[in-house]
Amino acid sequence: MKKLSKIVALLLAGAMAMLMFTACSGGGGGADTQKEEAIRKQLGTKSEAVKLCDNDGKVKNDSKLYKETAELLDARIKAETSAFGILLVDFDVKGVNPAEPYVTVTLSADYKTAGLVAGLVNLITEKLGKIDATNSNVKLDTEWAKAAVVVRTNEKGSYAAIAIQVKNLAYPKT
Repeated sequence: MKKLSKIVALLLAGAMAMLMFTACSGGGGGADTQKEEAIRKQLGTKSEAVKLCDNDGKVKNDSKLYKETAELLDARIKAETSAFGILLVDFDVKGVNPAEPYVTVTLSADYKTAGLVAGLVNLITEKLGKIDATNSNVKLDTEWAKAAVVVRTNEKGSYAAIAIQVKNLAYPKT
């Protein structure tokens, strides 16, 4: 009986050690970072983003905008992913009503869709052009003030959000 309890204790200790290693692995954070870098590199090819690029030609994530974008993407994933892991393309626009000095447009979708960044940036530009409350000059073909790219992966799939902030030319000057 004593040997049996020692074997059970050893098995339990081994199982707990495996559980700790599995729980602390980060859940694919490295893969998310690589996916974020791929999108940031693609955004870095846009002439509007030149001042936001690092030495590698990737758009640098603004830390505050990154945090806001991550929170938005996490909330969308939790609320809106289908049983098949699909997150429909959605836009979030801030800075228009009430008017703020900068307009931020965030596009979120499943990663396969968001991987087509050139098309997505064009979608964001179109979205800005259709916002009635902004000056028609507030488009993404003006210099970007800030940008952030967030990728999240769970058991259903990978999801991305791209946030781009531009100066709101319709903002009242005081």
